[in-house]
Amino acid sequence: MQFVKGQLVRSLAGRDKGHTFAVLAVEGQILLLADGARRTLANPKRKKERHVAPTATVLQGECLAGDNQLKAAIEAFEGRAACVNA
Repeated sequence: MQFVKGQLVRSLAGRDKGHTFAVLAVEGQILLLADGARRTLANPKRKKERHVAPTATVLQGECLAGDNQLKAAIEAFEGRAACVNA
């Protein structure tokens, strides 16, 4: 599976199982993930590709500008509101 920057994924394993994250970068089979709340843009979560489920949603660039925007975009995705290209 090819992951792209801004793509939303759901965690399948670990203590964050079920949480939604945005992909910040791909380093081989390791993804750098953030949600704007627990995991900020400055301190992303490292997670293997096989431990996440991809979604078809990719966030626009301005949604990745800061932690507050990222958090709002993920909340909007879960509630199906604006700032998301589905």
